[in-house]
Amino acid sequence: MKTVNIFKILPFFVLLVSACVEEELIMPVASVEVSKTVYGINESVVFNFTGQAQQVAIFPGDNTHNYDLFESGGNTGFVVNKGTFSYAYKQPGTYKVVVVASNYSEGAVNMLKDTTSVMIQVIDDDVTIKSLSCPRVLYDEIAAVSVNETDWLVCLPQRVLFRGQQPNIPSTQRLAVKLASDSTVLLVDGFAFSATKNYQLNNPLTLSLTAHAGNVMQYTLYMLRLPEFSVFKLNGVDGVLTRSEFNYDKMTMTVTLPAGTDKTKLVPEFTLSQGQEVFVNDMLIRSAVSEIDFSMPVVFRIRNTYPDKSYLIAETEVTVSVL
Repeated sequence: MKTVNIFKILPFFVLLVSACVEEELIMPVASVEVSKTVYGINESVVFNFTGQAQQVAIFPGDNTHNYDLFESGGNTGFVVNKGTFSYAYKQPGTYKVVVVASNYSEGAVNMLKDTTSVMIQVIDDDVTIKSLSCPRVLYDEIAAVSVNETDWLVCLPQRVLFRGQQPNIPSTQRLAVKLASDSTVLLVDGFAFSATKNYQLNNPLTLSLTAHAGNVMQYTLYMLRLPEFSVFKLNGVDGVLTRSEFNYDKMTMTVTLPAGTDKTKLVPEFTLSQGQEVFVNDMLIRSAVSEIDFSMPVVFRIRNTYPDKSYLIAETEVTVSVL
């Protein structure tokens, strides 16, 4: 019987198998789809890989993710999982997005790749104010609120409780403005905004925002004082006001009356600033006229309304207890 030396045949078998593996390494196909090619800043761009590959990477084309600088500049891409990748651009511009599809042999000894690209245009026309505040009211930051599409309102206390004292709060304050886009230019009353400048808030401020795309939006910042009683008396006795250290629109007041006083029919006397009103259970209260039951604590709601703008309101609650 003729015998075959298996050790002589084995190397040829290994080469044959290796050749077969190499023949199975097919060329990948790079293909990608997006729903549109024009986006706004911070808007999510969804890339759907529609090709065929073992591994897919996307280079969005912005800073540090430019495929042309992959080897020379150390730029990197993102691995695509399950065929979908989402990305949001923070700066306007036109970006070349490169998709790299790769197939590789075991151990990545051999690799084939295919690339495709798509152009994405990012437009910055965002003129939105995300937040607006007075950041240095003594130790605190007081936020303004967006009342409608163009008007903002900040309500400042007249005084605050601070380290046992009750200092007055000035109407000149610094502003902190957070914009939706870093590319937007902000002017306040026609001058470049400064975070270190004290702005006079007694008069409305015009905030003009110009986007990178050139569109302009104007906002107005109004200031109202949180109202409070200048004087409050029951049967000629002054009330004693206690401020909250943190809730500037919540106060308490106590009035000590002689024993045996009928608390159910007391008529308060008070003084408010011009144009301010006070309510109890939505009923308008008039000084030296309205009769109120003080057998339990009574919540007075003082309202300050901006002249000729009834939608701009600052309110303070004062809970009055008779002892």
